[in-house]
Amino acid sequence: MARPRSFDTDDVLNAAMQVFWRKGYTATSLDDVTAATGVNKPSLYAAFGDKPSLFRHALMRYHEMLLAYMKASLAKDPPRDSIRSWFMGFLPSCAGATATGCLSVNTTLEAASIDREVISAVEAFDRRQDALLEAAIRRGVMSGDFAKDIDPKSAALHLMAAQKGFLVLARAHPSPARTRRAMEQALSALDR
Repeated sequence: MARPRSFDTDDVLNAAMQVFWRKGYTATSLDDVTAATGVNKPSLYAAFGDKPSLFRHALMRYHEMLLAYMKASLAKDPPRDSIRSWFMGFLPSCAGATATGCLSVNTTLEAASIDREVISAVEAFDRRQDALLEAAIRRGVMSGDFAKDIDPKSAALHLMAAQKGFLVLARAHPSPARTRRAMEQALSALDR
């Protein structure tokens, strides 16, 4: 008979996600995860499988968290304010001494050392984000919040590319004031 788990899998997954986010997939060892979670390797293997499997679970958790934030943010009216709020909500992750960047973007940057299943998960996540943003922009065009000649598909891609760029630059811990101005400039593309 198997022994019942003596740990909360959600807590362990959240802690593992933080380690992967901070160190990256390649630099994270299972020893790092056991140190952060207090769960030994055999128990980690039993609950989540090997390191790639644990990482996929952690990344899925991260994607679910970001999609929930995005859906809640973009559902508000008016669309211009909801998009701005969602976009500017990433400022702490993009700038300053404590900038964390993005686990998903960091995963893309490490793509050469990560299995295809993980890259496919990131691509699917990116498509879902893009579709949510495009729908919010389309809603703004329809309501008159944005100019009628704005192409929602192109505008969504523009903002997603800008957001990912800011999250890559987070590694250099840029100035929050300068990053805020640059983010405002990216959003101004919706003001045409």
